[in-house]
Amino acid sequence: KDWSAIWKVQVPSKIRVFLWRLARLSLPSGDILHRRNMATQSSCTICGQLDSWRHSLLECNMSKCVWALESEEITEHLCKIQVHEAKGWLAEVIASVSHPVLTRVVVTLWAIWHARRKAIHENLFQSPLSTHKFVERFVSDLEPLNTQPQVTKSGPSVVPRWQPPPPGKMKINVDAAVSKNSGTASVAAVARDSTGLYLGASSVVLADISDPETLEVLACRKGLAL
Repeated sequence: KDWSAIWKVQVPSKIRVFLWRLARLSLPSGDILHRRNMATQSSCTICGQLDSWRHSLLECNMSKCVWALESEEITEHLCKIQVHEAKGWLAEVIASVSHPVLTRVVVTLWAIWHARRKAIHENLFQSPLSTHKFVERFVSDLEPLNTQPQVTKSGPSVVPRWQPPPPGKMKINVDAAVSKNSGTASVAAVARDSTGLYLGASSVVLADISDPETLEVLACRKGLAL
């Protein structure tokens, strides 16, 4: 029942896989790596405390700063759930909150984890506000999907990866990326109409810029120019 509840959370599959890995204790937190002889110690690389799934996602200073930007109702409710086993904790969260709140919680967990990985492995630190704003945008993009009427059909359901604009409008998606090895970055913009028809694109490669927020701004500028 608990496993089925995880796979039924209405978020993109990559987040459901993250939740499944969390429940299976397969996320590479410090204690897991140390137990598998893949690390010399089990401390958190960011704050130095004993690491675990709960520490990484809820109790580390980096995580606490992100959760502090959420509503008090959400954070207080999460604090009341004292289940220490990851699968049981997830099951309690899924069973005790509404779907909109559940979506925010799991997207925030996922965003915190990836922000930690970037900080630890790529030395790219983003502010808690940046992570919070990312969650806000991500959840906002999910809302049209979750409010669409459910249509019964045979075969597995497919969740659209791109939301079209209203008829007669153009949508421009922008993004930025940093290369770990070459020290270069790229920004790009793609324009499509309400049917998904490709209208045009623009991209540029930049040197000596690695700040994610700066690159996102440059990507937005590229989209405006397009």
